[in-house]
Amino acid sequence: MGGTAAGQGGIAAGGTSAAGDAGTGGVAGQAGAAAGGGGTSDVAANLDGLRIDDACTGMPETTNGAVCDHAVLTAGGFQSAKEVTIAGTDGTTYDVKLRIRGIVEPTQIDGGMRADTTTFEYQNMTWRKVPFTVGGSVNRGDYSQWSIEVTNPNQVYYLNDYQTVGHFIFELDYEVTIPMAADSKVTLDATDSNERQIVNYEQYEIDGIPGSMNHGQFIQINVVSVTAR
Repeated sequence: MGGTAAGQGGIAAGGTSAAGDAGTGGVAGQAGAAAGGGGTSDVAANLDGLRIDDACTGMPETTNGAVCDHAVLTAGGFQSAKEVTIAGTDGTTYDVKLRIRGIVEPTQIDGGMRADTTTFEYQNMTWRKVPFTVGGSVNRGDYSQWSIEVTNPNQVYYLNDYQTVGHFIFELDYEVTIPMAADSKVTLDATDSNERQIVNYEQYEIDGIPGSMNHGQFIQINVVSVTAR
């Protein structure tokens, strides 16, 4: 059977629940839609559409639980990071609502904060519906960690912390709100300590954005709104 799509019920960073199911309301592709005016639509423009692809090499199998080698290997595993700078007014912090979409394998993070702890059952295992965790430390480095790091306020946000691991693949589509100060650096990062990743054996496709490269994994982030505090 196929992996169950996760990500219903978007949440906000810092432990505040946000109403609504992710993936609804036509937010896809809206570059820096502003809330509250004041030119905030340009604050996170560099962040809109930021994406990392982790393609498979060769001709991967697409049987349940299949693995492939990363097309790009870094020190025996995979590591890719893309950094942008937030604009805005000096001394101002913004609440930036992001839509997180992608195809990822699960990972497990110890500690940290989880605003949404709802779960679903799949293959006799319990998984988080919204695998977003603020802070914490990596428990299973051999399963890829996808994250966003902000320099001010300094924090790491894990995007695929299902709190359970295994040879499964999931479709991400949820929203989170993250505080970002003007001139802070924001990095989208993907890290895996070994040479293998779980194949997109479900051949998931997400409406409105390009699919995974050669059955690999990816995450794309889009800006939904920006509000000055």
